[in-house]
Amino acid sequence: MTYLERVLFATRYDLSSYAPVELEGAIVGYVHLELAEVLADLPEVFQITESGLSFQDSLADYESRTRAFDSILPSLRDAGFVRAAVHEQFEVARTLGGRPLMAVDRSAVEAFGIISAGFHLNGAVGDRMWIARRSWDKPMFPGELDNMVAGGWPRGIGFMDNVVKECAEEANIPVDLARTARPVGVMTYVMEVNGGLRRHAMYLMDLEVPPDFQPEAVDGEVDSFELMSIKEVDRLVRETCEFKYNSAVAVIDHLIRTGRITPEEPGYVDIVRGMHSPLNVMPSSMSIL
Repeated sequence: MTYLERVLFATRYDLSSYAPVELEGAIVGYVHLELAEVLADLPEVFQITESGLSFQDSLADYESRTRAFDSILPSLRDAGFVRAAVHEQFEVARTLGGRPLMAVDRSAVEAFGIISAGFHLNGAVGDRMWIARRSWDKPMFPGELDNMVAGGWPRGIGFMDNVVKECAEEANIPVDLARTARPVGVMTYVMEVNGGLRRHAMYLMDLEVPPDFQPEAVDGEVDSFELMSIKEVDRLVRETCEFKYNSAVAVIDHLIRTGRITPEEPGYVDIVRGMHSPLNVMPSSMSIL
């Protein structure tokens, strides 16, 4: 598998099967047409528009929208449209970093095509990198290789505080060390996943790890850690499917930034461009009626 194929894997979607969801006159999400038909029968929350769905005008503020949305999630879970509750809220906005309009449980983010954000952290020791093996009990991508630490960025916590929290929970990284992690960029991508649309921003972090530090799996998210040479990490990304799809791209970004992937690499420009897909995708004209 080439670097470009890895990047393109995370940019696969077809909006012809989705209806846009509007709030305050702007698109904030997308739902599969099967789910759109169900939502059209929930007039207390949604109304039908020419192009798709919109939240009811009577839901005029952040709290009322959040409560109304929460009230319909149990039935959507029972019907198989939304996965089990995470009890962690993400905010809904028109654009990445835009004004929050409401909040939803993380479990509904992809089913409703809502823009979300998180981070992936590469832990390096010179020319080696700590790689996590995801728990075999995880419902998504069990046993696959991952960056040293990764996590979503939920409502109610600052970015760096969230990084520190996840570092402690996933790898037992001390606070003082975690706070030396450096933001180095962001990857944005849109892809179809399990009947939903993932519009995601992945903030990228680098952490220089002392040679005598050994990460430890704490909260069950990680099965084990292994310190690998960058050359071996590169090989696994290029030649195998062992890495979780977006974690592989975080590694590719690191390889580009450190000069290990150069402009001589076939498809170099497309690789870089593919890691920065627009999150505000535009639907074709459609109607769910």
